[in-house]
Amino acid sequence: MKTLAPLILLLFLSSCVSVDYLPHIIKITQKHHAIAVLPPRTTIERKIWMTDDRFNELTLQKQRQLQEQLIRSFARRMNEGKCFVEVLDLNSTNDIVLPAGYNEGRISPKELCKLLKVDAVVESNIQILEPVSEATAIFFQQATGTTLITNSITLRASLIDTLANTPIWTLNTAKFGTLGSIKKAMQAKVIRRTTRNTPYNIKKSPYRGLYLDYLEGENDPTEEGEPIRLR
Repeated sequence: MKTLAPLILLLFLSSCVSVDYLPHIIKITQKHHAIAVLPPRTTIERKIWMTDDRFNELTLQKQRQLQEQLIRSFARRMNEGKCFVEVLDLNSTNDIVLPAGYNEGRISPKELCKLLKVDAVVESNIQILEPVSEATAIFFQQATGTTLITNSITLRASLIDTLANTPIWTLNTAKFGTLGSIKKAMQAKVIRRTTRNTPYNIKKSPYRGLYLDYLEGENDPTEEGEPIRLR
């Protein structure tokens, strides 16, 4: 039973995803037409052989790759009818965001919404780490029967609109892998989880229920408000 405990915990952690949002999130996001995905704040594992320049170069490469994956995932869901907003492409986003000093923290997401002419931006922090080496994991498995985590990816995303610098929606998700796990596959899984669980996917719980409640409020003659846009 003691041997099974770490495995059970690992399975639980590997599937965790949590979201938090404002009470009227659907009423807010139903007014959105376009969003932009900002370059993720990215942390990667630093190898002993990496110089500062090489580490920074690889971090920026991974940042761009993750940003592009998020944009493509949103676009794919839009094409499938599971996301009702358009997503600004990577070059159009970065041509404005990077010169404005986003990576250096010189401009806020709210200000970027106005510069990009979008209704909201997706901000994220992504960590891709290797808690222990494969060699260490093999040793512990053979010596103690313990399964160690060799790869971990954690992602925190937030949606910020033009009204305030505080998020209207946040998501936390993570994926952990043991011996033989592939970071590329884990990364893709975390990205899919993120775009699937935004309030722009009104076919997904809990947003489906909130959307139906919103429809009832819009159809109630005692309620004032704009007519809902058909999706």
